[in-house]
Amino acid sequence: MASVLALCTFASPAVGSEVLEDIVERTIPLGPAGTFALHGIDGTIQIYGTDSREIKIVAIKKALSSIRLKAMGIQIETKNGLVNVNTVAPAKARWGLSDRSGTVDYIINVPQTARITAVDLPNGELTIDGMRGAPISASLGNGRLTTHNCFCDQKVRVESGGVDIVFDWLEEKSVTIDAVVNDGNARAFIPADASFEVHALAEHGRVASDFSEIENRKRGGVSEINETIGQGLFSKLTMRAVNGNIRISEVIW
Repeated sequence: MASVLALCTFASPAVGSEVLEDIVERTIPLGPAGTFALHGIDGTIQIYGTDSREIKIVAIKKALSSIRLKAMGIQIETKNGLVNVNTVAPAKARWGLSDRSGTVDYIINVPQTARITAVDLPNGELTIDGMRGAPISASLGNGRLTTHNCFCDQKVRVESGGVDIVFDWLEEKSVTIDAVVNDGNARAFIPADASFEVHALAEHGRVASDFSEIENRKRGGVSEINETIGQGLFSKLTMRAVNGNIRISEVIW
């Protein structure tokens, strides 16, 4: 049986500012094999993997008027181990001088082995930290997308801005990472003792790697690295920048 949960809010004007805020909080049970999805509007999304059996959602709505603030809604649907969060955006202003404000900042704790089927954000910053097990998928229109210590298969897309794939350490687990940025730069930060297959392609830009000096240059400005680094259990790293550069950096602690 599906249920849609309306969230209680706490409204308060920011001190010394004309920005108004609503803080939305909700805790929802979700097992370690559950599924999570989030559809945001302009703002930020921070998702952290935990060892709990629940999702904790904190959403901070911001706008310059109470009308715009109330027009933003947070809808949560739960069904058969799925938690889906949908952010309702205010109607677009019809006149040039009308109030166009409205952002939502999310801070979310999720069971670290849950499957993140889709997280999307039009404009802002999107961070996913500490997930493991099931695959994750995320997309961003404009801004920066970062995954940090996510020991799971990853598929991330950015239209304009940047992508960062960051590992502080590696575990005995093979993962597949597929990262694409259309207009901007992609970076990967990999521990020095890593073993991985890398295919990095910049269609109109440069590819550089601390692990290798091999770079193939082709007609039309295409730059590419395609090789195997290290020995042992190999992960697969695929990165593509249509208009921009790719940098694979060695992390030494």
